[in-house]
Amino acid sequence: MQRCLYAFAVKALLGPDVSISASLLFPREQVDLQLADPEATLVEITGYLQAARANLTAGHALIGPDTGGAYDDHAFAMPANAGATYCKRKLPAATELFGDAAQVWEAQ
Repeated sequence: MQRCLYAFAVKALLGPDVSISASLLFPREQVDLQLADPEATLVEITGYLQAARANLTAGHALIGPDTGGAYDDHAFAMPANAGATYCKRKLPAATELFGDAAQVWEAQ
């Protein structure tokens, strides 16, 4: 997502006549991960954001697949050991309620 947003920002600043390539560069490992189609990725991200906005404005701010995990900053607000039981029980219903917005969890 970061590569796509940077490409969009650069294109917006420099204009449509400039060719943009978006990469994640890891010089130590000599790896350059280029984003194949920033424009198509931006369209895809826009769809996810519109679906997420629709859910949030409808009051559907629910748990996701990482809720209760090691990097969940809001774990303190969940039941004890939420990742082991509570989230597994609630996630299918939350995923159904999220509808199209839940597709972002599986996006590459």
